[in-house]
Amino acid sequence: MRNGMRLWLAASASALMAQSAPPAPAPPPADILWYTIAADTGARVGRSTRQTVDTPEGRQVIDSSEIRLREEGDPEQKIVQRSVTRLDPAGRVVSISDSSQMGLIRSSVELRIDNGTAEITRSADGDERTTRVPLPAGIRFDGGEGLLPGWDMRATPRLEFTNFNIASMAPERVVIVPLNDGAANADGLISVLRTRYDGADLRAVARLELDPRGRIVAITQPMFGTHITTRLADRAIAMQSFRPYQPMQNAMMRAPYRVPNESIFGHIRYRFSFRDGVEFPLPQTGEQRVRAEGGQVVVDICQACGPGLPSDAASLADARRPTAWLQSDHHRLRDIATPIAHMQISDTRKMEMLLARAVPLMPRVDYSGHVSALEAIRRRAGDCTEAAVVLAALGRAAGIPTRVVSGLAYSRVPILGSANAFMPHSWVVAYVDGHWKSFDMALERFDSAHIALTVGDGDARSIMAASQLASLLNWEAMAEIRPRPRPAA
Repeated sequence: MRNGMRLWLAASASALMAQSAPPAPAPPPADILWYTIAADTGARVGRSTRQTVDTPEGRQVIDSSEIRLREEGDPEQKIVQRSVTRLDPAGRVVSISDSSQMGLIRSSVELRIDNGTAEITRSADGDERTTRVPLPAGIRFDGGEGLLPGWDMRATPRLEFTNFNIASMAPERVVIVPLNDGAANADGLISVLRTRYDGADLRAVARLELDPRGRIVAITQPMFGTHITTRLADRAIAMQSFRPYQPMQNAMMRAPYRVPNESIFGHIRYRFSFRDGVEFPLPQTGEQRVRAEGGQVVVDICQACGPGLPSDAASLADARRPTAWLQSDHHRLRDIATPIAHMQISDTRKMEMLLARAVPLMPRVDYSGHVSALEAIRRRAGDCTEAAVVLAALGRAAGIPTRVVSGLAYSRVPILGSANAFMPHSWVVAYVDGHWKSFDMALERFDSAHIALTVGDGDARSIMAASQLASLLNWEAMAEIRPRPRPAA
């Protein structure tokens, strides 16, 4: 579990950099703006730059970032990302090229806009997938940055618009509201809250600091156990040397009590309140039931506690389709899944057999980055997030609807000096034999200390979203639910 959690956070950090371009307005041509990236303790995580260059075709905005991670006893991981946004002379986005490298793992996304349609091609480890997405009128590609300088907060206290998120390769709904009634702090900066949604599901939260002209000078995004701030700086400060950040020491939370085996496979009830007034719905799986109560949320987890995900025909068909992260139509995955799919056994047993078949496909633990199912099998390496996408893809290749769940799981044994703690984790839910059921390939068991926070297709954004959502929960209570004793005869 230790290595899986490190990978989970490294993937989250990578996704964080991808979805949060360095703040501030476009600088004059050929100028470079510099930024520092730091945790709440002040420890440096990395640096980033923004450069704007005039071209014969219009303008290019080039965003680059570098973060460095390392845990004790392990080699350093460097995550490098570069994004080039091309605009025409009227300032309209024409294309975006995004590339990233984490260790030996390289991937790229190319987005081109033509006649109201975005064509997005993701390439990684020899696999290339192209998706075409119709764009609604007025869609933005800047997270609302261009709206802020002219925003009258009193006349319009809520900005709401559609933005294109290249990390998820899909449109998203964005809402920006002022904090502290829009009053400036002692430094003359105004804080606003920006939330991003995939439909009704919260996927990202950030606090932006604006100068008097409405320009962003800092972006702070919460992550489980810490928060990360990208802040405008000068070159000398940004280029200062720093030690690689140790993320896992912060990516855990002490459990209210030590959970014994007889309880962890029973029925556990959790109660949470929300931080910073940001409420959001938690998913309901086959094992997880959620209800609101007095401004808090009560979560019951047991083997049959939850109503499950939607099971209508359209939802199940969507949970069978191949994606850029779950390439269930590829022959390598189908070759593994098809013999099991044809067996005259229950779908539950098929998933168990697929899990057993998948374990030896990744004999080597590697937490250097989050990759797709096909990439993980080709590399024969990965951990909890790779285990989840591989198992989900194999399930889909066998015709079984699957989703990837990200949230928290419990560890009783010490990890980096901390035991009895909840940490980030990913697993799979599958629609088998008429209901949704969880399967955990990385831990080889599912128990009532798995708290689901997001459900997706194994994409980096939904994984990172779980880390942010976990950071917005206040742990109020945790209790084992026992059946009442029967009255004496």
